[in-house]
Amino acid sequence: MKWKVALSDLNFDHRERKIVNQVIRNRWLTMGEMVKKLERNFANFLGVRHAFGVSSGTAALHLALRALNIRAEDEILVPSLTFVASSNAILYVRAKPVFVDITSLSDFNMSCDDLEKRITRRTKAIMVVHYGGYLADMERIKRIAKKHDLFVIEDAAHAIGAKFRSKMAGGIGDIGCFSFFSNKNMATGEGGMIVTNNGKFAEKIRLLRSHGMTSMTWDRHKGHAHSYDVTELGYNYRMTEINAALGIEQLRKLKSSNRKRRALIKTYVENLKETKGLSIPFLTYSRDSAFHLFPILLDKDVDREKFMNFLKRERIQTSIHYPPIHKFSYYQKNLRASRNRLPLTEYVGRREVTLPLHPLLKKEDILFVCDRIKRILSQIRK
Repeated sequence: MKWKVALSDLNFDHRERKIVNQVIRNRWLTMGEMVKKLERNFANFLGVRHAFGVSSGTAALHLALRALNIRAEDEILVPSLTFVASSNAILYVRAKPVFVDITSLSDFNMSCDDLEKRITRRTKAIMVVHYGGYLADMERIKRIAKKHDLFVIEDAAHAIGAKFRSKMAGGIGDIGCFSFFSNKNMATGEGGMIVTNNGKFAEKIRLLRSHGMTSMTWDRHKGHAHSYDVTELGYNYRMTEINAALGIEQLRKLKSSNRKRRALIKTYVENLKETKGLSIPFLTYSRDSAFHLFPILLDKDVDREKFMNFLKRERIQTSIHYPPIHKFSYYQKNLRASRNRLPLTEYVGRREVTLPLHPLLKKEDILFVCDRIKRILSQIRK
């Protein structure tokens, strides 16, 4: 289907084409100078000491857990209202995800009250997810982590550019992880970044990213090394030069893109806040945001499937963020996750709809979406 208003789109132009052509002319596609340049630029942008380009946000999460020496039977606190990669990475190291409920129906980030209740002697880390780009309560989460001697991993896939006091999202915890998937604020197709200020963690991440090897193919290509040792059981989580080239240009556009997202959300709010049949989360939210998603919550008397199908007929693309992880078949079968009581997460999982949001949208597009939403709600709720 050709969407009239797409859920997300790529903010690419001649600059991305030019830099990708440069990579092709240089005739080096795997990790090299472009990756190094993006890592330097990204570290400077975040104000962190170490940044490593990787093949995906999931790879970043896996590397974070390995760098922190998370092992079998360790427990990691994580929200269920997130993409499944967050908890899958925990299973990769044979640890146990312990799911935490959200704060409220107006703040979809993990509840600090519920978080603290679920800490046991086996808990080793908190994996924070900044839902939709809206920062979680990092001040309180850091206090809880310090009190219980826990690591903090930031899944900042949605939150690139959001700021907490003098620190940026991803640079607040012990390790921060980013995704550059095609629908993200900074998109390279696949790819991601892992960042830290801890030199010990950084060295382990550097080794694990590329098979545990002490020198890279690029080093040998440039004549800086002839052989290598393998000192860790590592992975092929390297970023390509093309992904990095796209990332360099996308990072340059990030601040302006996030400002555009903020303006579009303001238009949504102005036109939907009094609409009967739905509510808008984060309206009274006081922390910073990267404005990655615009979620709404449908009232109980609104059939979500009918609502989304109506918008589909109008060629308006929508989505759901997210089906709760603990309700997925794999997690119920293998982790007995159905025993978890997460009432707010489950309610949002049944009632949430994500509306289109990306920098290529115009105000007229948002007004069109709002008009169609009001039409369907007036029909459904009669």
